[in-house]
Amino acid sequence: EAIQINLRYGTTTVRFLDEIGFLDDTVIAAHCHQTTDEEVGILADRGVRYVSCPASIGIIDGITPPLALYLQLGGKSAAIGSDQASGNNSHNMLVEMKVAALLNKTRHRDPTVLPAWKMLRIATVEGAETIGLGDSIGSLEPGKKADLILLDLKVPHMTPVLSTPVRNIAPNIVYSARGDEIETVIIDGKVVMEDRRVLTMDEERIIAEAQEAATEICTAAADDYMAADSLLAKAARKGLL
Repeated sequence: EAIQINLRYGTTTVRFLDEIGFLDDTVIAAHCHQTTDEEVGILADRGVRYVSCPASIGIIDGITPPLALYLQLGGKSAAIGSDQASGNNSHNMLVEMKVAALLNKTRHRDPTVLPAWKMLRIATVEGAETIGLGDSIGSLEPGKKADLILLDLKVPHMTPVLSTPVRNIAPNIVYSARGDEIETVIIDGKVVMEDRRVLTMDEERIIAEAQEAATEICTAAADDYMAADSLLAKAARKGLL
C-alpha cells in the first residue's frame, strides 16, 4: 500500500488522505505501523479513531503499532484487535492486552505507558466507543447488552487478588490471564459457554474438521510452498520446523 500510494501520488497514505479531506472522526484507522510520529499526530488531530493489532503486526512486520503515541498526541478513541488468525496465531484478547502494553512500554522505554487499567478500558468500554457501539456494549450499564465473561481467579497465576492498599485485579487480568481462566461467557444475556464448555456448537467436531481441512490444504500446497524458499521453508529443510 505504501509503495503504491507513493508511486501514484508521490506521498504517504496518511498525507494523501488528509489532502483530500478524508480524515475525520468517521474513519477507523487500523495498524498505522508505518506512519511517522507526525502522521500519527495528524490522525489524532483529525479525530480519526484507531485500532491497534500489536501481536499480528509484531509477528508479521516486527514493528510496534503506535497505540501509546496516538493517545499521547491527543487521540480520543482507540481499541485493540487481534487481526487475522494466520498472522497472529490466536484471537485471544487477553493476550492482546498484555502484548500491547509491553510492546508500547519498550517502544517508549517507559514502564508507565499504557498501565493495566488503561489497557482494560481500551479492550472494553473505549474499544466499544471506537467502533461505534459504545451505546450498546463495552460496559455493564442499564440499557446495554449483557455481554460479560466470568473468570476463575482461584488459580496460581491469578493469585493473590488484593484490595488494599490498591486493587490488583486489573494488572492480574492484563499481565497474568491467559484465557483458560474463563469459565462462563454471556452474549446479550445468553449463556454461550458454561463451566468452560461451549453450549452453541460441538467443539470436538469443529476442531477435528478444522484440522482435517488444514492438513488437506497444506498437503496440496506443500510443493509450491517449499519452492518459494521462504525463511520458514529453509528452517523446515534444516529440521527446525
